[in-house]
Amino acid sequence: MSQFSLYIVASAVLALAFLVWHARPDSAINRSFAMFTLFVALWALGVASFQGGANLDFWGRFAFATASVIPASFLAFARQYPTPDGWPSTRTVRLNFTIAAVFAVISMTTRLVVSGTSLSPEGPTRETGPLYLFFGIYFILAWLSALAVLSAKWRQARGLARVQIHYLALGFVVGSAGGISTNLLLPLVAGYAAYSWIGPHFALVFVAMVAHAIIRHRLMDVRLVIHRGLTLTLALAVSLVPVVALLAMAWPRLSDHLNPEELVALIAAVVAVGLLIPLTRDAAGRLLDRYVYRTHVNYQRTLREASRALTGVLDLKILLQFMNHTVAASTNSEGAAVYLDRNLAESGGAFRQAIAEKRLAQSSFETPDDAPGEIITALMRSKDLLLTDEIARERLTDERQRLHDALARLNWALVLPLISENRVIGAIVVGPKLSGDPFYPQDLDLLMTLANQAGIAVKNAQLYAQVVLANEHLNNIVATIESGVVAVDATGQITLFNRAAEQLTGLPAERVRHQSVSVLPADVREMLTETVVDGNARTQPEISLSDGKTTRPIICATSPLHDPDGVVLGAVAVFSDLTPLKELEVERRRAERLAYFEMLASGIAHEIKNPLVSVKTFAQLLPRRRGDDRFIDDFGRIVTREIGRMERLLDRLRTLSRPGERPRHLLDLRAPIAEAIETMGPAFTEKNVVVSSAPGTSPCLILGDHSELEQLFVNLLMNAHEATPPGGMVRIELAVRADHATVAVVDTGGGIPAGILERVFDPFFTTKERGSGLGLAICASIAQTHGARLRAANRDDGGAAFTIDFPLAVVATVAT
Repeated sequence: MSQFSLYIVASAVLALAFLVWHARPDSAINRSFAMFTLFVALWALGVASFQGGANLDFWGRFAFATASVIPASFLAFARQYPTPDGWPSTRTVRLNFTIAAVFAVISMTTRLVVSGTSLSPEGPTRETGPLYLFFGIYFILAWLSALAVLSAKWRQARGLARVQIHYLALGFVVGSAGGISTNLLLPLVAGYAAYSWIGPHFALVFVAMVAHAIIRHRLMDVRLVIHRGLTLTLALAVSLVPVVALLAMAWPRLSDHLNPEELVALIAAVVAVGLLIPLTRDAAGRLLDRYVYRTHVNYQRTLREASRALTGVLDLKILLQFMNHTVAASTNSEGAAVYLDRNLAESGGAFRQAIAEKRLAQSSFETPDDAPGEIITALMRSKDLLLTDEIARERLTDERQRLHDALARLNWALVLPLISENRVIGAIVVGPKLSGDPFYPQDLDLLMTLANQAGIAVKNAQLYAQVVLANEHLNNIVATIESGVVAVDATGQITLFNRAAEQLTGLPAERVRHQSVSVLPADVREMLTETVVDGNARTQPEISLSDGKTTRPIICATSPLHDPDGVVLGAVAVFSDLTPLKELEVERRRAERLAYFEMLASGIAHEIKNPLVSVKTFAQLLPRRRGDDRFIDDFGRIVTREIGRMERLLDRLRTLSRPGERPRHLLDLRAPIAEAIETMGPAFTEKNVVVSSAPGTSPCLILGDHSELEQLFVNLLMNAHEATPPGGMVRIELAVRADHATVAVVDTGGGIPAGILERVFDPFFTTKERGSGLGLAICASIAQTHGARLRAANRDDGGAAFTIDFPLAVVATVAT
């Protein structure tokens, strides 16, 4: 009996080895596992033959020889699975195989491991040799090494790989521990080997764990198909267990003559058990179906839910996720993927993967980025599903053979076309069922119905995405332009109101959008309303528009919006601020005046400088003349004073005549500001005017001349000092923007009269009694030579504000 059961064990292990090797013969993992299980099967065969009592010496040595290679082969497998590892090294694995081969040869050819065999009353026995202890030490050390490798990989693994290693290691530990205890340790310690026939039976635990991992978790990418007939047979066997149990209980009485009462009781019990068989069979069948991934789908509910989602979802990403998951879940397949035509404008483009779901990481179901051309061509030609099993049964031409090879290579069991307007716009590919079952007609009906609905839904979602994208582009373009844009529909409701329109009108977009045109300023409202009524475009060259604080001159134009039939659907108004143009015109006129005065200043400097030298020299020689000392002293004093005044005038004129002659250097704008404040500090203190500054904490780098910039800020501070009454305040601020810096000099004086605001930078223009009218003109000239812009304005709460916008320097960063 023990010998027969051992043959069964050997056959089961050998079948497992063949199954794993046959699944992927080109895989090093599958080959190493098959080699390991082959040696386990040979060892079980050796033990079984040894228990038969014939050729005891040969089969005893054969069992030890094959057992020698078991730990080395499993260590090699543990190194490879699930991915090759650096530890143990290849050299260590080879050393293990070398030691295993040495022990195998010694076991077969000498008496150093197995010294002898005999047949005792308890059964066949063996005697150990002097190297048996070393054999046991090697076996256990190699076994522990393989277990350590598996444990380390189990701790590092995650998800499916961790589950697979878990069952694999559990089967290895239980199966190996049982065999080592009965066939190695017990004979080593007690010297008694009568129970060695028990050890191989523990391999069934290993086979069961590996088979479970293969069925449920696709261990080593092996597909073990459990056919429906086998599950039904197992279910019937399970349902017969109660009947067998009752017969076993009644067997002692059946061996005797039964009285009528006992026969009635037996018959009643058999009838009762017979009634329970269908229920037990169905329950066991459902459980086994679930175990082997064979589930039953409610087709009507699936279609109802899918139709609701496909007709109600316009987001393509969400639609594809739902559609792909529905197909994969309803078929319980290894995975599914959706491919869409990249070129929506014309047929025949490449199909690009849009979404994929692989339900088992170890599955061979592939989803490349682009679908093979053979499959696309066949799908577009037939506009019908492609079923790999049906194609395989055809008489294949070269073209159909290439199609079948492509489907088989990717492990695609089914390809469904997505059709819209009689054109294939994509495909749904489905992997084989996890149960191994084929796709039945009801499956194909469900999937084709889903595909037909999905084709229309995908096309609608693509068109919707294009509309959303176009609308987004339009909104972005309109939002970034500097002109105000307002659109209204035929009923006068505002449909578009961009950011520039908010700034120019002072109306927030969230309060204006979807409101009546009556909320707009009168001029814009009237032009839009009239354009909607008569469908004629209008233009107003210059109208005034106020945002509640500032009134600006704008140019406004309106145009009607027509449908293809010419019906007016609404109107759009575009209005632009003319203030920059007007400021540019003022700057142009100022530049012309500055150019004139630059030439004037240059001429004055040239004409006065030469005689000034002679007069100054004569004035310096007069004190040496003998004569009227008083006259000479008064003359010299007066001439020297007037000449000094002329020199100062000439120096200021020369500042206007030669702007930007000095070289420009990289400097921190805060430095000349600080020095100007320090220079003017005593004057402000004497007048009891408070001076404050906000230069910021970070350097503000520009290209400029330190002295000229200091003169610029001294002149502005001097101007603020003169305009601010005692007890007032002057503040200078520095703000850095993205590409420029703004300096503002603010005072609390009386401000600049509105009538002369545009003339304050003109040379020789002044409202002071003894002013030269050159201070602010020099400031404007210095700012212009630095690429800056100087502006003057009155503050709402009193006083004037002079602002200068400097371009920031672009500093190259050198990597160190």
